[in-house]
Amino acid sequence: MNLEIPYTPKALHEAFCYAQTYLPQTDQGNYYRLVLQDLIDELEVHRPLGPDGKHNNLHTETCGCEDK
Repeated sequence: MNLEIPYTPKALHEAFCYAQTYLPQTDQGNYYRLVLQDLIDELEVHRPLGPDGKHNNLHTETCGCEDK
């Protein structure tokens, strides 16, 4: 599956993490929290983060960085 969207993996990662914090503590909110976490995990395959939470030089072919 390919998605044609104008956002970088970094922007998507940040948006999904932000959205997770505003989901209610309900069955439905918990379900969508898991869905968002799956998307975040997939983004981290493409744009990995180090133990400090920064991308640094962990470039991949799909990380979206110009200086890879």
